[in-house]
Amino acid sequence: MKNDLITQFCYTESEQPPHDHYHLNAEMIFVKAGRARFRIGRKEYTAQKGSVVFISSYEPHEVQILEKPYCRYYAMVNAPELERRFSGFPFAGILKDRPAGFVHCVSPKEPPEKTEQIFAQLKEELESDEPYADRMIQNLLEQLLIAVFRSCPRNFAAQDDGSEYSIREVQQYIEQHFTEELYVADLAERFFLNQCYLIHIFKKQVGYSPKQYILLNRLAYAKELLETTGLQINQISGRCGFGDVNNFIRSFRSWNGVTPNQYRRRRDEKAGPEHISEEKQENEPE
Repeated sequence: MKNDLITQFCYTESEQPPHDHYHLNAEMIFVKAGRARFRIGRKEYTAQKGSVVFISSYEPHEVQILEKPYCRYYAMVNAPELERRFSGFPFAGILKDRPAGFVHCVSPKEPPEKTEQIFAQLKEELESDEPYADRMIQNLLEQLLIAVFRSCPRNFAAQDDGSEYSIREVQQYIEQHFTEELYVADLAERFFLNQCYLIHIFKKQVGYSPKQYILLNRLAYAKELLETTGLQINQISGRCGFGDVNNFIRSFRSWNGVTPNQYRRRRDEKAGPEHISEEKQENEPE
């Protein structure tokens, strides 16, 4: 069944993870057996049986299998939809916020078999046409995130100074308008916040400054366009809100370690010949 909350889900033992990138979707992996090394940004983890790994759409990452068979459940979760459904709860933060002390790889306190059962039930419900399957999926995901919260509460940024909801509104506004011209001073004025205070509290809660968050949304959307379209690099640059294509290329390379063209070629090589982009890109200096 089609689901707005979990847009992709599978159980796999393949060395190459399935991947349909969307810039507001986050990856969630549960390791059933085996071990793998995750490099996420500048952090490194060893995930093993019972580990749940959360990777936002903004974070470059690599996976190295250490022990086979490497069996895992893999899900793409729609962060805005999760936030909408669990309004008033901090659950969506684990998909996109990176407060101080955040760890991407969590082992819930419950036995691994209990967490595995949740993922197995999610798979069953996602493949089901039974009544209220969508509600069951939401309830199962809530159970999982509560277990993760109890095991690692620092992964969920919570404010006790009354600023949480205003910062959430700024964050959501950026996610909806990042392709437009956005300036921190304008955001502060729009939400009636002091600019210095906005920068400070946004960084504390989200883990990025407002300016960085605008950039990361643009770069994540650029990845989606590189993977799913044959648009020229300058066209992608414009669609993502970059005023200058060279600035786009520099920013993309700085954050991802490769140029947009190199990223596209690597994705095409992993996907196979049938997924090679149709249009040859000729306007990017390498």
